[in-house]
Amino acid sequence: MVNLTLLLIVPALGILLIILRRFYEKFVSPEIIVFSVMVLNAILFGLGLVFGFGNFSVNINSSISLAFSLQENFITIPFLFLATVVPLAILLFAVKEIKESKDIFYIFYLLVYLSVISVFISSNLLIFFVFWEVAVLSLFFITGLWGDKKKGKKAAMKFLVFTQFGSLTLLAVFILLFLYTGSFNFSVIASKMSLLPSYIEYIAFFLLLITVMIKMPIFPLHGWLLDSYYYSPSSGTMFLSSMLSKLGGFAFILFGFGLFRNVLIAFRLPLISLGVFTAVYIAFTASGQKDLKKLLSYSSMFYMALIFIGVSSGVNTAIAGSILLMVSHAFIITLLFGVSYILLKRTGTNEMESMGGIMSKMPILSFFLVFGIFASLGIPGLSNFPGELLIFIGSYSVAGISLIAIFGIMLSTNYYLRVIKQSLFGQLKKTFASLKDISRAEVITMGFLSFFILLIGLFPSLLLNTLGGL
Repeated sequence: MVNLTLLLIVPALGILLIILRRFYEKFVSPEIIVFSVMVLNAILFGLGLVFGFGNFSVNINSSISLAFSLQENFITIPFLFLATVVPLAILLFAVKEIKESKDIFYIFYLLVYLSVISVFISSNLLIFFVFWEVAVLSLFFITGLWGDKKKGKKAAMKFLVFTQFGSLTLLAVFILLFLYTGSFNFSVIASKMSLLPSYIEYIAFFLLLITVMIKMPIFPLHGWLLDSYYYSPSSGTMFLSSMLSKLGGFAFILFGFGLFRNVLIAFRLPLISLGVFTAVYIAFTASGQKDLKKLLSYSSMFYMALIFIGVSSGVNTAIAGSILLMVSHAFIITLLFGVSYILLKRTGTNEMESMGGIMSKMPILSFFLVFGIFASLGIPGLSNFPGELLIFIGSYSVAGISLIAIFGIMLSTNYYLRVIKQSLFGQLKKTFASLKDISRAEVITMGFLSFFILLIGLFPSLLLNTLGGL
């Protein structure tokens, strides 16, 4: 049995080793430390799947029900899979991109990694909140210090303002739950939800909803998304889109469905309608983009809107589909942002019309771009398809309006085909005559992501079977 604390101890030791590097910096690089940490954690996760995970709890202060408690819950495994595997691929792009203050960057990198894992396994709400905040603050520094030199700091501040407001509303939810149940332990709270007056339950749910809508994000609380995604370093963008947004989805399922199910069901029609509006609105917005990274940023939000629809339905089938789509989206969006980063470095532009004809010079990269686009569009056999199918089947059973979101998928088909046409086909510009295709390391990284996209698409039951509580 693999104790869950090991998944936190390993990255914590990695952070310590990087801090102590000044004594032995000639012998090992921070990149090697981070890579070793992630490989070891991925192995531990695999062993946990085979032999099971052991829970852990140490009481810190019984008077306020504060304990360092780690526990596998009814949706933990798919999110742990996401958190332990995707950052391995993100690391390659960080290695290529980050050249200054590398030790500090990789400390923040591991802090994000450790914190996201901690959120997925923390059963004490105060500990959950601490790691939630560490993840946010670490990404704030990554965006501000290693992002765009002109606009990175401004984007980081906008990100911080939005997310800190969301953190305050989440903390208010936890305090309300403690006041009426006398505990910060999730299991205890779940067993005492009947003690909450109905009006408190409604207040807590809508405070949670604000947090979720900022984190995922959902209209109209998405104002931080474009600047943060666009002006972050590419590895930061990948973390924001593949990991941080999933914290919002995870919290929505764990608390919105797990604790406030009655309120969720009572308001599912307006919530589904909001998700549908967000999906269609963002699909239209993405359709007007000429910059590939901006288009991918909006596209990422589109799929989070589909996930929001699935969870808002309160139907087990749709929620299982939302979890599947969150995992799938993490792999696909990392692949697509990786392609975008390489194209920017090779061509010097994010403007799709300025790329034209690069397939003749970069056939392997072009293959991965087309593969990622097809996966994103939900082609059967690739990872988005089963999640989207379950979301629409489940949500349609309670709200036919959810099917309007399919119009957003039609729009996404249009703008993704435009990406292929404008960037890959057409006449190759003379300035691109010396373009070289991706390196062996880049092929391995993108192949790694593509393997899991294909695996989830062909065998979604591998993840669905771990959802014992749905």
